[in-house]
Amino acid sequence: MIESLGNFLLEMREEHKDEMETGLKHKYIGYWGELFAYNYLENLFERNDIRNYKIIPHKNDQDDYDLEVSINDRSYKIEIKFSTSNSHPIFDEIHFNNDFNYLLLIWKPSYDKIYFAILTKKEARKIAIPHNKSREDDNWTIQTTEIFEETNENFLKRLSEFLELNEKLEDLEENEKTYLIEKAEELVIKEHKDAIRKDFSGITYQQWIYNYLSNYTDEVELMLNGYKYDIEYKGKRIEIKYSVLNNNRKFNFGAIKPENFDFILFIGFDDEENKFYFEIKSREKMENWLKEHDNNFQQNGNKIHVTKSFFRFGNDFTFEDFDNYIESH
Repeated sequence: MIESLGNFLLEMREEHKDEMETGLKHKYIGYWGELFAYNYLENLFERNDIRNYKIIPHKNDQDDYDLEVSINDRSYKIEIKFSTSNSHPIFDEIHFNNDFNYLLLIWKPSYDKIYFAILTKKEARKIAIPHNKSREDDNWTIQTTEIFEETNENFLKRLSEFLELNEKLEDLEENEKTYLIEKAEELVIKEHKDAIRKDFSGITYQQWIYNYLSNYTDEVELMLNGYKYDIEYKGKRIEIKYSVLNNNRKFNFGAIKPENFDFILFIGFDDEENKFYFEIKSREKMENWLKEHDNNFQQNGNKIHVTKSFFRFGNDFTFEDFDNYIESH
């Protein structure tokens, strides 16, 4: 008898519950970094008696930059990237076609130390690597620690030079920066009720889906992390998207690029019901759905917000349902 996919995933969650991730969701880490950068620069300018300045945050996620710093009628657009990775920084989703002057990189490992680097777009481009080597998207990553080997004094010197301040800047104390970064995190959590992640990652679910399918077929292959699709089944490209039900009673799925897959499997989880929901669509069906519904297109793909009515299958979705859909489309 074939076990349902929903029950299999529930078993995996229970078996691995001690490994469950807790922390800020990825997009809120970005908000955290932007808010900290704003407060840090404001306090830095005040400390150094910089006058006639304005720091203007971006208006929405579609803007090409995060902060615009204006000083004495001179304006500079700054893109902020923030990483809390312990072993080395990971700054991703860098889009060089976007309209910004400087890239401000902030790395906060787990211990009480914060590193800064500011790069011109040309400097950043030299050390960036493509997010996915199999594609030519304007989507780049920086993961080197070399940019932080210089002291913060060098960072402040470059910041002063790039903003045409022409003066030596006095930095904030480490405890002041720690205070600002903690307050920024608190504010993000306070303003966004769904900011905290208490779940397994999408990558974990991709592995579990592969494990489930492997129980019934040898015609399945798990692709490397970061590949343009997640699983190959009977020569078909399968993309997997996962979301937990948020406080608005919707599931949020992002980075949907129909050109990169033949089929897409959506997995939604309602932690209050302890129940999974599934939907599978061919590329053509997904393209038609996107045309018929308002969706948020971003540089890294379509983003959709859907309710439970979007899904045709619940916990009882099985390997046979999966296979039959692919064979018939």
